[in-house]
Amino acid sequence: MSTLDKGSVIADRYVVKSILGKGGMGMVFLVTDKKSGIDMALKTLLAKYSDSFKAQARFVREVRLLKRLNHPGIMKIYDAQKWENTLFYVMEYVNGKTLRLCLRENGKFSFTATVQILSLVANALEHAHELTIHRDLAPENIMLLPDGSIRLLDFGLAKFDDKFKDLTSVGSNLGRIDYMAPEQQKNAANIDKRADIYPLGIIFFEMLTGRRPKFNERITDFCPEIPYEANAFMAKATAPNPDDRFPSATAFRDELLRIQKIARGEIASQAKWWQKPMILKLINRFKR
Repeated sequence: MSTLDKGSVIADRYVVKSILGKGGMGMVFLVTDKKSGIDMALKTLLAKYSDSFKAQARFVREVRLLKRLNHPGIMKIYDAQKWENTLFYVMEYVNGKTLRLCLRENGKFSFTATVQILSLVANALEHAHELTIHRDLAPENIMLLPDGSIRLLDFGLAKFDDKFKDLTSVGSNLGRIDYMAPEQQKNAANIDKRADIYPLGIIFFEMLTGRRPKFNERITDFCPEIPYEANAFMAKATAPNPDDRFPSATAFRDELLRIQKIARGEIASQAKWWQKPMILKLINRFKR
């Protein structure tokens, strides 16, 4: 495929309007479907991978996976073809911002917004876990929409139990290292869904503080207004041993919502008196 400029027509149907983004293996365009008149997002495999069997197989696997996933928090796919020796698929276009961009613009999120967003992400992730493991959860792959909904993006690195499963070689490191579970860093082929819980914990800390956590940091040292139980929640989500983590995205979400109820005063906190938000604020004030 030659360079696609504005006005180019793909497969006699999709008119290119602009470039939305470029990743390691693919490029995404904003296109208009001539048949429906609706704007959509079209992802192509980069030309340099046109002769790579592994790259094409991984692209095809992503298409197959997205077709099987059916959840409002996951991008819907409408069409997939090969045109001029280039693979592409067409998915819904949503006018939103990635969580990464929102963090750059706003610095951090409130506890209420963090709970709302991560609860939706966990809900979508639990559906995805019926078929696959994402393996690349990060703020770049979470889209926030103006109506308050979210979309999980980029399942290109997902672990999918199909005929292409051997594409992940033993010892390979797939995903963003700062959000990658320890077991995935050692062997990306030998993980389960708990590897996707680890980055949720990292993102929880980052949304509240504006940066990723360092070793043994407690979230209440930075956000003393939230319940002390958030420390144990964070530690469990990011436990080095997957056996010590939340067993599912649903368990992660349920505990997060329980902490929100504590923050609202709907249920009692089990924290000691010196661990209560007002006391922690005073302690942090004296530390300064």
